[in-house]
Amino acid sequence: MNKKFFVFFALLTCLGMLLGNITIQIKGEVKPVNLQETTLSSVSYVALKDFSAIFKAISKEDRSDNRLYLNLYDEQFIFLENSPYYTLKAVSYNMHYPLLRKGESLYLPSVFVTEQLKTHFPSLIQRKGSTLQIAKPIDNSVKTIVLDPGHGGKDPGAIGKKLKANEKDINLAVALKLKNLLEKELGVNVLLTREDDRFVSLYDRTRFANEKRADLFISLHSNSSKSTTSRGIETYYLSTAQTSDARAVEAMENAVVERFEGGSEAKKKYDDLSFILSDLAQTEHLENSNNMAFNVQQNLISGTQSIDRGVKQANFYVLRGAFMPSILVEMGFISHPEEEQLLVNEEYQDRLARTIFEGIKRFKFHYDRIRNT
Repeated sequence: MNKKFFVFFALLTCLGMLLGNITIQIKGEVKPVNLQETTLSSVSYVALKDFSAIFKAISKEDRSDNRLYLNLYDEQFIFLENSPYYTLKAVSYNMHYPLLRKGESLYLPSVFVTEQLKTHFPSLIQRKGSTLQIAKPIDNSVKTIVLDPGHGGKDPGAIGKKLKANEKDINLAVALKLKNLLEKELGVNVLLTREDDRFVSLYDRTRFANEKRADLFISLHSNSSKSTTSRGIETYYLSTAQTSDARAVEAMENAVVERFEGGSEAKKKYDDLSFILSDLAQTEHLENSNNMAFNVQQNLISGTQSIDRGVKQANFYVLRGAFMPSILVEMGFISHPEEEQLLVNEEYQDRLARTIFEGIKRFKFHYDRIRNT
């Protein structure tokens, strides 16, 4: 019996060595958090993903030369896989143990966390007994996304030529699916300008996004044309329309103001485009909007195999005054008989939501790195 107890105790001891923890107290937080350790080649390591989650670090791997770029507290560390050395501000440091890869995951030596970080950030990181006390990490990552299902309520949007489907219903269905993916897989807070069949003015949609301090704004629509042969997917960001097709879509989406918001007088509450574009902050958002539009458009075409109508610029009222990266996605032509059938199909709506999600995810990764460095 004693022998069995001894073996059991030995196993627990080994398990403790394999599953040790580094206790970290974030200043301002009530409870400490544990950074799990694991033993690799008889040395204690921590998973990069676990480290990044606690320290809000942004990392980028360059597989071409096995480098890892780690951004933390407004500084960038550069590691080389299978090497104990890293650089900070062009100075080389030795961790004594190498950065290791196990499958698709990278691992940092625990000593980097417990000993070396405090030498680089003495005012931000201190060792207090067995606890590592750290300043609250700076996190400018995307946390809140507003999805805008176009039209709704008394405004049906475009109506299908064959099935007489209402655009407003398709937009909402895809938005709800996209919301679920973003919350479940990216862990962000997702808000909708409407969650049911109700009318919301274009002005109130962007005002909602601004009031909620959204980091991204994505408006979802289904396209329409007088020609039943027009088909494909296109993504827009705010600017003056560059082509006749873009101007036609712009006019169609903006017609909501005159039809449902009080006629020509209602236009006065929408800011002049030239004023918005003259604002430096908005110009910065336009550049990021362009990047997000390209990421979403690329993934949509790859995932749906639809006709690529490209990324375009237009003066959409719904994008005016949204002081964050903003795009408008035209998910297909409800006026095209075949595309209308696709747009009302739940499996195709799932595919649209998934591919838009992948585009947002890709953009968010790069955007977060920019905002945190």
